[in-house]
Amino acid sequence: MKKFTKFAFLYLGLFLAFALVLSCIQLYVNANAMFGSKSSDANYWITMSKAITPDNIGRKELIGFNREQIDSISKWEEVKDVYPVVSNDFKVSADGGDFIPFYTDMYLEAVDDAAIDIEDLSEFKVENNTIPIVISREYLNLYNYGFALNQGLPQITEDFAKKIEVNINLRLKDKNLRYKGKLIGLSDRIHSVLVPKHFLDSINATQDFSRDHKDIFTRVLVKVNDASDQGLIEKMGEKGYESNQESLRSAKIKSKLFLVLNAIAFIGAFIFLLCLFIIINFIKMEFLEKQEEVSIKYSLGYSPRKLVSSISRHFSINVGIVMLLCLIAVSVGQYYLGTAEITQGLLSPYIWLYMWALVLIVPLIVFLIVNLLIYRWLIRSWRF
Repeated sequence: MKKFTKFAFLYLGLFLAFALVLSCIQLYVNANAMFGSKSSDANYWITMSKAITPDNIGRKELIGFNREQIDSISKWEEVKDVYPVVSNDFKVSADGGDFIPFYTDMYLEAVDDAAIDIEDLSEFKVENNTIPIVISREYLNLYNYGFALNQGLPQITEDFAKKIEVNINLRLKDKNLRYKGKLIGLSDRIHSVLVPKHFLDSINATQDFSRDHKDIFTRVLVKVNDASDQGLIEKMGEKGYESNQESLRSAKIKSKLFLVLNAIAFIGAFIFLLCLFIIINFIKMEFLEKQEEVSIKYSLGYSPRKLVSSISRHFSINVGIVMLLCLIAVSVGQYYLGTAEITQGLLSPYIWLYMWALVLIVPLIVFLIVNLLIYRWLIRSWRF
């Protein structure tokens, strides 16, 4: 009974260790799915602008970024790349024609295609007098959950929005142009109304205003290593640059979350090593209790290595069973988390596929370590 109690506490400790480590691995995968991968190759995006003060209000040359400032930002060690955001230097309006009775003044912006988070940009070019448009997903949400509900208008899906065409009116210095505007995708990265950069540059080049403020960009999209980097935040503060505070706040939350997960995983790994130490001591006790039996078996031709391998294999199989039970428990938890309404479908209901390989890898590692250490102890301590 006493021996059973010891083994029960041993395997309970292993289950707790595996539960902590596996849960942290899965939570790490979930956090990457929701916030973006955090690694040496991770990309975080922030939209950078200058703080508005009484001195620069209405002065594009002061409130915007010139080429020298953009080159300076690109040299910051926290920055991977900088993409200037081009804005229209002419008046723009949109209307629904006879199909949708509405009219609104609007604005257009453009950025390099490499910075746009749309997988397929094959349609992102002006053809047949049609301007492809990418808008922020927040704009569609504002319409669906704010304006449409309050005004008694129908809500629209992304697929339906892509089928709607509106008139885009450009008021230039010497003529007016009329295009069809067609939505091709929604951006989670850039809060703007984006059109192809080549098209907007060509129209801006015809305006006197653009020559007065050549190469002045009101905003820049910056790809950084870590949006919560204090060095980056301090440099932005010194230069009077601002960014989306929600992006910075999310990055800080993500950084702290990963820190907590690393700490919990470390505790789990420590418990596992402690259990491994206990397993080794249990095996030693087994040999000490059966010293006479082991000596007889050796005299009958049994190899010490085979004796050690046999008992090590027994513990490794038990470790594999505990690992499998723990993976099943984590899978159940992940399924309920992934299907919960609070996650809004952002998480997979299944655990990371590669975690199942641990059922084979961990017992094999335990077998090799225990087998090696016990065999060395047996040869060194006993005389056969």
